[in-house]
Order: sequence, then structure tokens, then C-alpha cells
Amino acid sequence: MDMVQRFLETMTTRFADTIRTWVRRSDAPADAMLFFAVLLVVSLAISPFLLSAAMWFLVFTAFWQAARNMPAGQGSALWRVLRYSFGNLFRQPELTVFLLLLAVPAMSGLWSDDDRYWLERVRVRLPFLVLPWAFANLPPLGERRHRLLLYNLVWALVVMCIGVVVNFFLHRPEIMQAMYQGRPMPVPRNHIRFSLMVATAVLAGAWLWQQRFVWRYVWERHALGFAVLFLFGFAHFLAVRSGLAALYAALLFLGVRWAWQRRRWGTVLVVAFAAGIVFWGAVRTLPSLKQKWEYTVYDWQQYRQNKGATYSDSERWVSMQTGWLIWQEHPWLGVGAGDLPDETEKTLTEHFPNYRSTPKLPHNQFLYLLAGTGLLGLMLSLCAFLYPVFAYRGGQAIFFAFQVMVFVSFLVEYTIETAMGVAWYLFFTLWFMRGGRV
Repeated sequence: MDMVQRFLETMTTRFADTIRTWVRRSDAPADAMLFFAVLLVVSLAISPFLLSAAMWFLVFTAFWQAARNMPAGQGSALWRVLRYSFGNLFRQPELTVFLLLLAVPAMSGLWSDDDRYWLERVRVRLPFLVLPWAFANLPPLGERRHRLLLYNLVWALVVMCIGVVVNFFLHRPEIMQAMYQGRPMPVPRNHIRFSLMVATAVLAGAWLWQQRFVWRYVWERHALGFAVLFLFGFAHFLAVRSGLAALYAALLFLGVRWAWQRRRWGTVLVVAFAAGIVFWGAVRTLPSLKQKWEYTVYDWQQYRQNKGATYSDSERWVSMQTGWLIWQEHPWLGVGAGDLPDETEKTLTEHFPNYRSTPKLPHNQFLYLLAGTGLLGLMLSLCAFLYPVFAYRGGQAIFFAFQVMVFVSFLVEYTIETAMGVAWYLFFTLWFMRGGRV
């Protein structure tokens, strides 16, 4: 027993010494940041709890770095760290502007009656304060660590997507029947956000391949190329239209940008034609995508005949009409973020009674903002969306391509009204915007 006790004491002492040595290293916060950032992007698709934990660990890392860097002074150490860290945030307007996306729903509480739903909206938008503050104070990562996170994203998505494919073939009849009825293929968490993660991984992997990034071995670049092709094919197999639209829009932007810089429009036209052939072939050969296409056409026909009350696409189109009608009645301030569900139900009852049994909030981020917070809320939100794009000076095309994906997503979803959507948009925008300077 004495021997075991001495062994445990020795191991505990060595572990404590290792931790103390690591904490004293100048790049320790950067290592911690990379670890928690990887945890965040992986947990986006698998665990709300881990997503929240990773975000707050990033906050802790930023606080640690700010405490290291703050100048000496008098008064409470906590107060000095907070003052120094918020000073860093407000000196960077491309980060400060994101606070508007929290302020917009928060201020609508002044004219919202439903406090419960209003508080939920504010809670979901809280990362627009937390993450910009963290990124304003996090340590410099360097180019390699910055790219290593994207590398981990690609391979994490490859593993998840292989699991989805295996599950599909194990339960193919049941899944195809569900897709025939308009339900999505089973994936971790939300199918729309998952498809956007896949599209992001395709962009990130292609960019890393173009940059010739490898972790240790030269052959990894070939494996990365196959991973990108697999994820691109999987995006079609998954057959989530919003994810495919976002991916193709980003690729189109990159193609046009490349052609503009090199004046080689003919090459882009040939590639675009080839991409169209690929998509047409995927629709003809992939059963999941073929089924989704046929369902979309059928759903549109039902909507045109006012028979789409039980069909998902029809409900989404009606939700957009509902959001437009709500905004027309409350153009300047909207109905308040907290009262949007009640107003949606009332408008559906009055104008679309066939759809009132399954009310949907406006499936368009801009209409959602208009209905909930009016023109004022939309204008402030557009400032937050657009200012970082115009202020960006990093020169990396992947940042702009990601913003194109975000814009397409906003057209068909209320993306930043869910915790997963907020984390996807905000984290990758900040990560691509800061680059190796983070």
C-alpha cells in the first residue's frame, strides 16, 4: 500500500509540475484556444452541451490572455481585466458591430408582451457579445494553428458523413419512405445546419488543398483531395436543398472572382456547364436527391392549388408571406421579437386558415427581422452583417465565399435564431476574418 501511495503521489506531483510548466509558456493560451475551438466546431454537429461548454472555455482562455497582457495598475484585478478586455473589443469596430445583433432583439423587449419568448431570443443571441469579446482578446494563433482547425473540421465531417451513409444503407427502405413524405435523411442534430457544416467543410478542405497544407506527411494532401470530393458528393447524397444552394453559390462566386482576376471567362463557363451536368447526373442517379427533387415539384404543385397545408415547402412559402404581412402592419419597429409567434398565428388564422394547425415563423432571416423588429431592426442588423465584409483586409477568398453561403442561407432560413445557426455563422465569420492574426 505504501508503494502504491508513493507512486500516486509521484505521478500527481509530476502532473502538477507539467501543468505549471505549460501554463507559464508564452504560447499556452494559443494551444488552449486551438483545442477549444476544435471542440466547438465538432460539437456544432453533435452536442449542444459541448458547444456551450467550448464557447465558455474560449471565454476563459481570452480572460487568461487579457490578464497576462493588461498593464499594471491599482484597484481590483478583476475590474482591471474587464476594463482592459472590453477596451480591446471597442477598439476593433469590425468586432464591436456584432453587438448590434444582440441589441436588436434586446431592445424590442420594450414593445414585446411575451417576456418568455423574448428572453429566449436574447439568450440565443448572447454569443454576439461573448465571441467577439473573446476574439478581441485571444492570443495570436499563427497561420498553422489557424489552418489546423479547418483541417480537423474536414476530417470530423468525413467521419460523421460516413456514419450517415452507413445508417442510410442499414435502414434504406424506412428512410426513403420518410423522404417521400418530405422528411429529411437522419443526421446528427439539425439536417439544415448539418448540410451547411458539410458545405463549409468542402470550402475549407478545397482551400487547404489549394494552399498545400499538410499536418505531417506529404501524402495527406492526396487524402485531403479525396475527402473534399467525398464531402462534395455527400452534399448531393444528403439532398438538403438549402445546403446545396449555399455550396453552389459559394463555388459560383469563387469561379467568377477567379475569372475576373485572370480574365479567363471561357474556362469558368466550361466549368459551370460541367457543374450543371454533374448536378443533373446526381439528380438522375442518387435516389435521395431524385426523391427530394420530385417531392419539391409535387409540393410546389400542391401550393399552387392551395392544397399544401401538410407539406413542408408550402408551409415555408406561406411563412414568408405571413412575415411580409406582419411587417406591412408594423413597418418601423415590428411586433417585437417576443410577440412574433403569437402574431404569426393570428395572421395565419386570418389570411391562411388552412395552415394555422402548423404555424411556422418566417423562413427568411430578413423577413424574420422585419416582422419582429421592423425596418429599424433590419437596418441595424444589415450593418452588423455587412460592415465586417467591407472592412475585411485579409485577402482570403474563403472569407467572402463563406459570406455568400451565409446570405443564401438567410434567404431560406432564420439562421441566427437558433443556437447552432448563431455559432456556425459567428464563429466561422470571426475565424476566417481574423485568419492567422488571431
